Amino acid sequence: MSQSYEELSDEQLDMQDDLEMLRDILAYELQAINQYEEHLLYLENGAAASAVQHIIEQEKEHVAELLKLIQTLDPVQAEKLKGIL
Repeated sequence: MSQSYEELSDEQLDMQDDLEMLRDILAYELQAINQYEEHLLYLENGAAASAVQHIIEQEKEHVAELLKLIQTLDPVQAEKLKGIL
């Protein structure tokens, strides 16, 4: 059974806030990947396309880092991801 916000300590509330921010950042990273891949479809210059592809790869690394961090900070989320990742 989960605790209500009134029952959480300041430290637990801070952790919840951090996790919320990390999940927001994760969503932004995923949106960025989608946008970059959409733009990549229309780039005609090879150097530009290569640069954007490199940026996409960096964004994917960010996603992996964020997922790892979220798993570290949220044991329930870690358990949910265990069977998937």
